[in-house]
Amino acid sequence: MNSKNVLDLFKLTGRVALVTGGAKGVGTVINEGLLEAGVTTLIFCGRGRHGSLDDERNRLSESFPSTNIHAYQCDISDESQVKSMIQNIKKEVGGVDILINNAGVTWNAPTVDQTLATWHRVLDINLTGLFLITREVANELMIPKSGGTIINISSILAFQGIAVGSQIGYTASKAGVLGLTRHLAIEWSKWNIRVNAIAPSFIEGDTMAKVFTSEDSPMRETLLESVPLKHFNHPNDIKSATCFLASDASSNITGQYLVLDGGLSVK
Repeated sequence: MNSKNVLDLFKLTGRVALVTGGAKGVGTVINEGLLEAGVTTLIFCGRGRHGSLDDERNRLSESFPSTNIHAYQCDISDESQVKSMIQNIKKEVGGVDILINNAGVTWNAPTVDQTLATWHRVLDINLTGLFLITREVANELMIPKSGGTIINISSILAFQGIAVGSQIGYTASKAGVLGLTRHLAIEWSKWNIRVNAIAPSFIEGDTMAKVFTSEDSPMRETLLESVPLKHFNHPNDIKSATCFLASDASSNITGQYLVLDGGLSVK
C-alpha cells in the first residue's frame, strides 16, 4: 500500500479555488487560508459594495504576489449574473477545483415581525444563490473533468436553536444547505465531486456575529458560559477547517458537516 507524507495531503498546491462572498468578512479569511495552503489561482466574488472587491484583490495580490487573483462582481441570487460569471471564469481561468459557498446574509427580527421581503432576501442569497452557483460550477467546470470539491458554509443554527436573537430565515436557509449538501454528495459522487459543509457557531470579528460577540455586548459572557471550551471560533478555525475539507486529507469524506462550536452542540 502506497502512502503520501501526511503534510503533503493537506497541501492545495496548483489548485484553482472560487470563494463566494469573498470580498469581506469570513470570506477574506477563507481566501487567505486557501492561498497559504498553496492554491495558485484564487477567484472570489461579491456584490462589490464600497470598493470591497478591489480592496480585497489588492490586499491579496500584495500578500501573495506569485498567485493569480481574480475578482468578480456578482449577485449570486441573480441567475443571469451567475451564468455570466461562470462563463467568464471558464474563458479566463479554464476550470475550478474547489468551490467554497460562503456568501450569506441574515435579518435579525422576531419572527412575527419578519416580512415576506426580508424572508426572500435571506433565502434568495443563502439557499437559492448557493444552488445556482453550485449548479453552474458543476455543469461547466467540474463534471466535464470528473472531479472537484465543494464546501458549503452552514451554521450551528441549522440544527440547534439559541436563546438570543431571532433569525428565522437564516436558520431555515442554513438547514436547507445541509440537506442540499447531503443530496449532492450522493448525486455527484459518480463524477468524483465531493460535497461537504462546515457548521460554525459564532466567529470572533464576523460582522453578523458582532452584536453577540463584541467585547461590549451584554450577551457575550452569557453565550460564552454556554460553550464548554469557553471561547468562540477564531478566524483560524474557519480557515483550517476549510482547507482540510478542500484537501486530499479528506479525500474519502463526502456528504458530511464539520461542526465548529467549542462543544456546544454535544451538551
